[in-house]
Amino acid sequence: MKNITDIPTLNLGTGMAQETLLRRITHSIRQSLELEDIITATTAEVRSLLGTDRVMIYRFNGDQSGQVIAESIYENRLPSLLGLNFPADDIPLHAREMFIQSRVRSVVNVDSQQIGQSSVSNLAREDNRYEDIYYRPVDPCHVEYLTAMGVKSSVVAPIIHEDQLWGLLVSHHSQAREVVEYELDAMQMVVEQLSVAIAHSNLLAQTRARAEREAIVNRIATLLHSLPTIVLEPALEAAVTAFHGVGGRLCLRDNAFDLIHSTFKSLPECLIPGSDRIRVYTYGQQPVIPESNIYPLLEQYSVWQEHYKTGKYDVWAIDDIYQNPNLRIVQLAFKPTKIRSILMIPLHYRQQLVGYLSIFRNEIDTETLWAGQFDPDNRQLYPRLSFEIWRESKHGQPQNWTHEEIELATDISKHFASAIQQYELYQQVQGFNDSLEKQVQKRTLEMRRTGEQQQAVFGVINKIRESLDTNTIFQTTTKEVCQLIKADRVSVYRFSADWGGEFVGDFEAASPNWFNESKLGINTIWNDTYLQDTEGGRYRYNETFAVDDIYKMGFAPCHVDNLEQFQIHAFVLAPIFVGKKLWGLLCSYQHSGPRQWKETEINFISQIAGQLGVAIQQANLLIKTQQQAEEITHALHNLQATQAQLIQTEKMSSLGQLVAGVAHEINNPVNFICGNLVHINEYSEDLMKILNLYQQELSEPSDEILEASEEIDLEFLMEDFPKTLSSMKVGVDRIRQIVLSLRSFSRLDEAEMKDVNIHEGIDSTLLILQHRLKARPENKGIEVIKEYGNLPLVDCYAGQLNQVFMNVLSNAIDALENYRVPESETPHHCQITIKTRVGEVNNIKTAIITIADNGPGMVGGLASRVFDPFFTTKPVGKGTGLGLSISYQIVVEKHSGILKCNSQPGIGTEFWIEIPIKQIITEG
Repeated sequence: MKNITDIPTLNLGTGMAQETLLRRITHSIRQSLELEDIITATTAEVRSLLGTDRVMIYRFNGDQSGQVIAESIYENRLPSLLGLNFPADDIPLHAREMFIQSRVRSVVNVDSQQIGQSSVSNLAREDNRYEDIYYRPVDPCHVEYLTAMGVKSSVVAPIIHEDQLWGLLVSHHSQAREVVEYELDAMQMVVEQLSVAIAHSNLLAQTRARAEREAIVNRIATLLHSLPTIVLEPALEAAVTAFHGVGGRLCLRDNAFDLIHSTFKSLPECLIPGSDRIRVYTYGQQPVIPESNIYPLLEQYSVWQEHYKTGKYDVWAIDDIYQNPNLRIVQLAFKPTKIRSILMIPLHYRQQLVGYLSIFRNEIDTETLWAGQFDPDNRQLYPRLSFEIWRESKHGQPQNWTHEEIELATDISKHFASAIQQYELYQQVQGFNDSLEKQVQKRTLEMRRTGEQQQAVFGVINKIRESLDTNTIFQTTTKEVCQLIKADRVSVYRFSADWGGEFVGDFEAASPNWFNESKLGINTIWNDTYLQDTEGGRYRYNETFAVDDIYKMGFAPCHVDNLEQFQIHAFVLAPIFVGKKLWGLLCSYQHSGPRQWKETEINFISQIAGQLGVAIQQANLLIKTQQQAEEITHALHNLQATQAQLIQTEKMSSLGQLVAGVAHEINNPVNFICGNLVHINEYSEDLMKILNLYQQELSEPSDEILEASEEIDLEFLMEDFPKTLSSMKVGVDRIRQIVLSLRSFSRLDEAEMKDVNIHEGIDSTLLILQHRLKARPENKGIEVIKEYGNLPLVDCYAGQLNQVFMNVLSNAIDALENYRVPESETPHHCQITIKTRVGEVNNIKTAIITIADNGPGMVGGLASRVFDPFFTTKPVGKGTGLGLSISYQIVVEKHSGILKCNSQPGIGTEFWIEIPIKQIITEG
């Protein structure tokens, strides 16, 4: 971090100072995306620039109070306010509204009792204009406020982010000082750059938070799905830790499966007092249930069932259990503890509540550092007399749940619910196994096969989860299911927007019992009118449909014909849900003949369909995350390119203005000299005529005249004087040509596209660079060879194209100046060859300009990277890597042309510029 004393003080009255400030702030933003580093550097830069005693950044909180988050003080002339909070009343509502609506900058002079305000007008335009400072008497309370703070001069500029008042940039001085508009302009540039930095920092924070949330979800998902028999205690501990809780509970229905009716008891049924169909896992601090209570478990309290009786299973975030009158009965259980906040997470699978996950947080003690003591319960009527630190301590405060934590809880609940569903399936298998021990050998064998098939479920699930590529998932699922249940074919069918659809996955078992003439397979479209009319039919209600024989189901003849077309005699169709949306069907077909599907096979297919939906959802989430990452990267690259282009464009604009100004100033005296040379030439001719007449009339001049004529060498003077005048005219004409070339290079009056003589632009650029082409003691000079073709006028942006010539020629000169050949070799003559000619691309006439040097050239793949932003082959400090990048945008994007670079080591480098002679204007 740069020390304050190392930052030079600039004169705000110059544009160079403002540009230097903007460059420093921009450099700080590029160096780091950490907002704290940026604002710390910014306050130091602005304080040094303004020369005031204190510059600070004040950020508003959600309750409109604020805090000083960055500060720079000169030699402790004012006390530090860093980290201190200010109440909302310190900045009235009408002042905040003026900051937002008009971007008002406020200037206060305590000695003169005046407050000045300057607004930013024309906010809808890019070229914001700043109005003059208008002064009026300042409110006495405001004067007392600043006086108590030790401030005689104050300047405030609002920091706007997303059309909201994010904070203030404040300059304080202990002595009265005059504030000029240049300072307000500089501060305005700073707050605009800070708005960009805030946006960058927020984007970075969101990305980090998203990545952290995904890491937490993945870590818990790994714990939940690591074993076929779910181990829930580590996952509960990880969830409590993720929310910085002090304890948590996981309440699940247990042994809820009814073997006789093949149904699960609902969670409210399992939570009836005295029921043994509930299982609770705990971690950390827990509520203390009173002994006299009829509910031994927290989850048995009716408040939870009442809250979720509508069937909308959202996360219930309770910031303070003692502020909710509906939780009075629950408060008794938490009174002996310091638990103050509860996050109740319902666990549901396919609209069925299977348990509760609850997270507890303790109450906390808070301490807020205020700038001076004030009464937070009443409006501050008078200014404070002291701004020394006042510590406001509060005991037993709740920790509020954030929106991000609620979203995280929602994501975690899905994985817990999925794991619990697997756990219930495992319980179901265990129940069947217990029943098998009491039955005959045949039943025992059948149930054993059921257990093996359930293990196959986990095996298929594990193989599905080995990949997040949907095609791989479809291939694995269809193959594994087809081989395990020994079906003729297993396919994955996806619904389209109109509830038609096509097959996206397929596996066909090799069988000698039938011959497939139906061509059923991937990309086969099958639009069932029943499914289209009913928008998914029975499958939208999560029903699995099994048919043993299509001829015994009473299907309509057209439906039977359709099935016969694909040689389907029996099938099982299970719905695939992605989230709550019916995505498609997992289809198992028997082509060789009818088949009596077993209940276990149907359940197996249904379970795999459910897991397939989870896998598809995870794959889609991965794709979405990757796309978001690519969008963020692309946006960052675009921002960097835009910043680079703005800097280079501003430099070339300044150069053009400077050249045009110099040309204009030279043009006036040159025109004066050129106009008077005509008269001087006439006067000299008249004098010569008179002198000849005198010589003719005075054939014998006096000795004094003869002596004077010899002394001034009259004959030579009469002969050389006209030549001198002619030489002066040639010199003046040369100066006028130089002025015209300078004006041609600047092209300030030619911002629009027009027909231009390309050769004039090249010549004017060469004239600007003439001082670098001439021989000097340390350099033998560079020869320019021009081989101009017969080019017509070219439709282009002249000033921008001259910028391209300047960048390419400057790079060629740099390469030749730094080129040194060994003394033993033949002396190297540095040359730049410029050729022009007419070309043609797709029947469109083009102007081709090649600029080649015989310098060292470039090795490897450097030539392919010269147009990348910030890439340079020059030594550190010699180049920015922006010139050729901007040139590429001018030629390719602005002129629909071609700019390429060919280079060979030891031979040289050639730049090829080709643009259409006539630009094609597209409509729309």
